[in-house]
Amino acid sequence: MGAPSPELVDLWLARAFNAHDIEAAAALYHPDASVVRLEQVHGSTVVARGAEGIRETMAGYIGLKPHMDVIVHHTTVSGEFALCRSQWRITGTGPYGQPMEIHHHGMEVMRRLANGEWVFFIDHPWGARPICAYLRLFSSPPRLA
Repeated sequence: MGAPSPELVDLWLARAFNAHDIEAAAALYHPDASVVRLEQVHGSTVVARGAEGIRETMAGYIGLKPHMDVIVHHTTVSGEFALCRSQWRITGTGPYGQPMEIHHHGMEVMRRLANGEWVFFIDHPWGARPICAYLRLFSSPPRLA
């Protein structure tokens, strides 16, 4: 089950999260997709790959009993691929019953299927977070040639 446009994939994922529907969330990913896990949700930032890894990752989010809001800021389409930049926020319940809020700037590559629907192909939920780029750039002293 994909979305009719790349911009709607993120919105349909939010709809699946808000319905607490693991299967609907996982169905928005290509069978060969990769998604970066979130430390606050999954305990690591390991990349999950393939249908089983995606389903397991989505189950971690749905376990929060989440409410997700998302905005897609930018989409660039090239053939059967699209690059999207999103900003999202999830509120839910942590493992010990405590309220939880997570928000990031995501970077996603969507892929158009043969039937014309769009799905996630690469999902990095915090990949467009400005501080991450800054820290990578300035975390070590500059080297002179």
